[in-house]
Amino acid sequence: MMTAIHVMTGATSGLGLEVARRLAEKTRDEIVAGARNPANAVDLKQVVPAGQLVPLRLDTASPDLVKAFASEVRQRLGGRKIASLSCIAGLQILGPQKLTADGLDETFATNVAGHLLLADELSEHLEPGAVVITIGSGTHDPSNKLARRAGFAGADFTSAAAAMRGESTRPERDERGRALDRYATSKLCAIYHATAAATEPAFADVHFYCFDPGLMPGTGLARQQNAAVRFVWKRIMPFLAGLAEGVSTPERSARFLVDRLILGPREYPSGGHIEFTGKPAPASNEAKDLSTAKRFLMEARAML
Repeated sequence: MMTAIHVMTGATSGLGLEVARRLAEKTRDEIVAGARNPANAVDLKQVVPAGQLVPLRLDTASPDLVKAFASEVRQRLGGRKIASLSCIAGLQILGPQKLTADGLDETFATNVAGHLLLADELSEHLEPGAVVITIGSGTHDPSNKLARRAGFAGADFTSAAAAMRGESTRPERDERGRALDRYATSKLCAIYHATAAATEPAFADVHFYCFDPGLMPGTGLARQQNAAVRFVWKRIMPFLAGLAEGVSTPERSARFLVDRLILGPREYPSGGHIEFTGKPAPASNEAKDLSTAKRFLMEARAML
């Protein structure tokens, strides 16, 4: 009996590493994991047995590397189909804006554009009933109290083109604030990607979800913060998981993602925006606008 194939990005740390670990614990399936430097994916190789792991080079900020990764995946399939595609790679830059070689905002390219391209490249190779997952965040919502305490003001979205360039409509925001806005905007667009793609014929036979893993203290997301913030993030806030609304751990969120979304029965409709508790993820009115989501997806594809 042939094993199933699960394709992942962002599997070398944080949520992605825990998803890979959980998949390896629950199945004997093959895990194809994209990594910037596969030879140095030490933590990943420690949690996934060598016989199950296929690490391949990938940087979701680079369209060329995304296409090369997709080509390698297709070559490995040998007539098989992909059971799940988990688009977990993520980046949050708090300093000055960085652009890719293609002129895209690096945060957006990593978090959204690369995954959009990857899903399209592999769409014909997804098995019926396969799952495609993007990663959202409450930071997209200007009314999210937890996000506001961290300095977020919600997504700053006007168009796909503006989002891909990381443009700001908030002159009152300082450099750090605009960086937070770009991250929040990328998370709104991750929601748009899932909700809009779920309506398309190319993905009619698969389940497309946007998963909100919650705030996960202890991960590398705060690595660009000052020492005091990093200490609180790594040493104090993890104790709030399970006590404070919207706060989780990579292990808890990965357990839900794998057990309920990837391996479980398809209990949620395609296009769903789901949080780690199993409930619909809190979302802004902007995030619920399907016509805007469809327009975003059409315009973003035209730019890639």
